[in-house]
Amino acid sequence: MAAMGGDQRPMMEGAAEDKFPDGLRVLAVDDDCVCLKVLDNLLHGCKYDPTTVTDAKTAVKILRSGKEKFDVVITDVRMQDMDSFKLLELIRLEMDLPVIMLSEDCDKKAVTVGINHGACDYLVKPVHTNELKNIWQHVERKRKSEAIRHISGDDDDDQRAQLGTAGKSNDGANTDENKQNTLASTTQKKPKVGWTIELHTKFMEAINQIGLYRATPKKILEMMNVDLLTRQNVSSHLQVYFRPSFFIFHMFVFHLFIV
Repeated sequence: MAAMGGDQRPMMEGAAEDKFPDGLRVLAVDDDCVCLKVLDNLLHGCKYDPTTVTDAKTAVKILRSGKEKFDVVITDVRMQDMDSFKLLELIRLEMDLPVIMLSEDCDKKAVTVGINHGACDYLVKPVHTNELKNIWQHVERKRKSEAIRHISGDDDDDQRAQLGTAGKSNDGANTDENKQNTLASTTQKKPKVGWTIELHTKFMEAINQIGLYRATPKKILEMMNVDLLTRQNVSSHLQVYFRPSFFIFHMFVFHLFIV
């Protein structure tokens, strides 16, 4: 029976995937117990799988433990135990999850700060079912973005392998020196840059100074002036942090407050 259960688990996961967005795993964070209960009921009504917590620190502990997997996080803007924008920044940097901000009013300053910290959406209380039914789109965009980056990475590996093969066969040279050079060119990797809170803060400051729509990886890199940081590092972080959903949301806010 145990073996049968092991065989059935992948099938069950595959079946759940086919029913997407049913079972969407949502972490909801709000220190207002009444609002949180209402949100929990609405999420269940959308056939999602919500987990609710009343403080930001508990939310961070749950996410960092990795015991439960989530697709998206919904958090209230005003939290007592932690700055909600700090929470937003931590989640985006450490877990790379779509984060939706929740507020009692559509405050322009709060919306702008949320955008700058990477929020993918901004909902105003009371939240309606139709709004929650659309949050799966942020998860789908994230999946497609990851798939594109994965394919690009495979292409880069293939190119490096081809260059290594060409170098190895050039003039039929098979000396130890050539082998070592070929091995170095195909296996040597640049030091991986870890995007800490401090480094990300410099990244955001550079974008704010340059301007969102004029901020290119080259300009950001020059403005940040950090050792070992490359234009490719900046470009990758730019793609991760500012996905298409971010720009759609940004244009929505632009028209909401300015036009």
